[in-house]
Amino acid sequence: MSHYIKLYFTSIKRSIMSRLEFKKDLLISALGFVFENVCAILSIYFIVTSIPALNVPGQGVWDIWQIGFLYGFAMIPKGIDHLFTDELWLVAYRRVTDGSMDKEFMRPVPVLFSIISQTFQPEGFSEIIVGAAMLIICGLQPSVTLIWNVGNVVLIIVACIFGAILITGIKILVAGLAFVMKRSGPLLQIMYNCITYVKYPKNIYPYFIRVILVGIIPFGLIISMPIEIFLGFSSFNPWVLCGIIIGASIVLLALSIFVWTLCARKYESTGN
Repeated sequence: MSHYIKLYFTSIKRSIMSRLEFKKDLLISALGFVFENVCAILSIYFIVTSIPALNVPGQGVWDIWQIGFLYGFAMIPKGIDHLFTDELWLVAYRRVTDGSMDKEFMRPVPVLFSIISQTFQPEGFSEIIVGAAMLIICGLQPSVTLIWNVGNVVLIIVACIFGAILITGIKILVAGLAFVMKRSGPLLQIMYNCITYVKYPKNIYPYFIRVILVGIIPFGLIISMPIEIFLGFSSFNPWVLCGIIIGASIVLLALSIFVWTLCARKYESTGN
């Protein structure tokens, strides 16, 4: 285990050094992510301010600051995942079809470890910083009443950490399908885009969509539900939700690694 830990940090160090070789490219990428998220925040502002209030069934009225708080929180687990597992997108989109995966199977380390340890994306920090800034700004507004207790604080921490693990699990599972499908990028993009839906209160959607967002592609479990509890819109027990999030994340990660391993055994080089 210590060998893999040392090898991982060595690979990450090299990845960071390679990114720092092109400082302007790194700066532009970071600014691009900030600009993208600022535009998304403005779009929410224009949508919400164009109507008197967002009346959420079973929860009451959400204003722009409460929705902004939810949006900011959604960026944090997403940003943490972005820091460490961005290489999985390349596997899903092109690394099988262009044959560059061949070298990964020739290395004396597990293929998944080799993939994840290759890339560290500093752009993920921009998502985390913007998300944290939104939590602070929106959380200080008079209309945002946060329920501070030990259970809720632990829930938010658990949702950030294990939420990132859950997102990573989904990426591993779908990226692994590329070994069989040759290209699973569009499917991964569809599933990943479901995060957009949980940046709004989940109760605005029909029942079957809520079932998908909580039980099938469970981004609502790690993003919407914790914030609804923290803002007082839900009376669900935070400790129970902590257990559900941890359990779901571990089960999904184990399943994704199993699927990845199973599909990797069927890998056939397709490059030239």
